[in-house]
Parts: sequence; C-alpha cells; structure tokens
Amino acid sequence: MEVSLDIPSEKTIFAPRKSFMANWTSKVLYYGLVIPISYLPFRVLYLLSDFLYIIAFYLVRYRKKVVWNNLKNSFPNKTDKELKRIQKAFYRHFTDFLVESVKTLTISNDEILKRCAILNPELPQKYYDEGRSVMVLCGHYNNWEYYAVGLAQQLNHKVLAAYQPLKNEFFNSILLKSRQRYGIKMMSMKEVPRKLVKNPKVPTMSIMVNDQAPHAPRKAYWNTFLNQDTGWMTGTERLAIKHDQAVLFGCIRKRKRGFYEVTFYPITDTPDQCDSGYILDQHAKYLEMVIAENPEYWLWSHKRWKHKRPQ
Repeated sequence: MEVSLDIPSEKTIFAPRKSFMANWTSKVLYYGLVIPISYLPFRVLYLLSDFLYIIAFYLVRYRKKVVWNNLKNSFPNKTDKELKRIQKAFYRHFTDFLVESVKTLTISNDEILKRCAILNPELPQKYYDEGRSVMVLCGHYNNWEYYAVGLAQQLNHKVLAAYQPLKNEFFNSILLKSRQRYGIKMMSMKEVPRKLVKNPKVPTMSIMVNDQAPHAPRKAYWNTFLNQDTGWMTGTERLAIKHDQAVLFGCIRKRKRGFYEVTFYPITDTPDQCDSGYILDQHAKYLEMVIAENPEYWLWSHKRWKHKRPQ
C-alpha cells in the first residue's frame, strides 16, 4: 500500500515567522521614525523635504527614466529645457507630498481644514438636498492624502473612498486608521461593488481615483490622453449607471506650499443616458486640463502607459 505523507513546504512552515518579522520591523519603523517625524512642525518637515529632493533626484534618481519618458511623450511640443524644469519641479512636489502624507497621521482637524478647503461645496450640496448620491472621479494630482483626510467633515454626504490594500498588513491598518479619522469610509477595490447601494438612507459620495493603468487592457476603454493611447478601467462608469449616481470631477489645486483647494466640476446628472465612454472621456478631459495648468503636480513616476491599445 502506498502511503502519502502530507509534508508542509518550507514556504508554509516559515510564512508565519516571516509575517511576524515583517510586522515587527514595520512597527519599529513606524513608532521609532515615522510618528516622531509626523509630530514635527511644517517648517521642519519642508526642510526635510528639501533634503529628500536632493537624494531622490540627484543620488537615488528615483524612477527618473520613467518620469522623463512620460513627460517627453505627453508634451511632444515642449523643449528639453522645459521638460527638465517640469521634471525637477515634480520631484520637489513629490517629496513635499511624502512629508505631508506623514503629517496626516497626526494632523489636527482644524489644521487639515485650513490646508484643504472646498471652494464650491454648494454643488455636491445640491445633490444631497435632492437625496442623490454622487460619484467623484479624480486622479493622482497634488495631495490626494489631504483629499482623503479633509473632505468628509466639510460635506453632508457620507463619503466613501476606494483604495488598493497594501501587502504589508500593519501599514495597511495604519493607512486605514489615518484616512478614516475624520469621517471618510474606505472600501477596498473588491468591496466596492457590494458597498455601493442604490438609494441609501444617507446619500453617499464615492471617491474614485481612476488614472491607473488598467489590469485588463482588452476590457479597458481607450481614448487619447496627454497625446497617447490610454486605457481606462470601466468600473466607475458602470457603477455610476447601475446606482444612478450623478458624476463629478474632483480637482485639488495647490494654492501655496502645504495649502490646497478642492473644486468640483459636473460631468453628468444622468449617467444612464450617456453614450458608452462619455463619463471616462470627460474625466480624461478635466484631468488633462488641470495637468496642463501645473504639470509638475501629477504622479509622473507611475508607469501609466505600460499597456498598448489592443488591435
């Protein structure tokens, strides 16, 4: 008789230990370094940002080739001198974003309200008064962490936001705790379809950051964005139609270092009557509009165009 021995693999045996060590290291890093930095005043944080800029741009050269290729392809009419100016400005803003994101872990409600003001709250309020939920499309432009922390307490809608969970469980829990401190409710991408409800008791505002590369290019919607063939994930459009949500574009502009302003732009009140792709086209146009204003504030280090349009 043949005997089968069910012997666990090394991966199975050592997985709990690796997970424990990863969480332990993360906790030491978080409580020993990240939190102390978060309590620093802004003037000190921006000195740190200036130092990080030198490291990221001149020494580490973080994704410098990706940033340059993205800029070159997006702005074919700009000179190399102009592109280099934008590239340097991007890294300066990027390191500001890093220290500002760390600051959100301990920032007070009064402070975040001063640094992330909504310029036209009357637009979403109109839909709230009508009992309608809204979907807000936005991109990785300026400081979207301030957007997450400072939006819910300025609106009457129940604010929901989709996010991609981090692989590190400890830092994922910290991210959720930080973003949800002042009222916003986070949904993982897998949870979005079941957490969005048609005609809820309290109208919701669903924040969707939709400028990432699609996972399935053949299922994506394709158009021209920043002079390039660009695929868009279609889930936001389908959910807006399914739940009859008015659709807005949410733009966060930088007023000065550390201070931002949010403006909402209407896309459609009747998503079910729009042609397929209309919502995504309008989102792309608005995002392209604000990028053109200050291109250094978009996340150029992301590999946005790693997929080609399918034949």
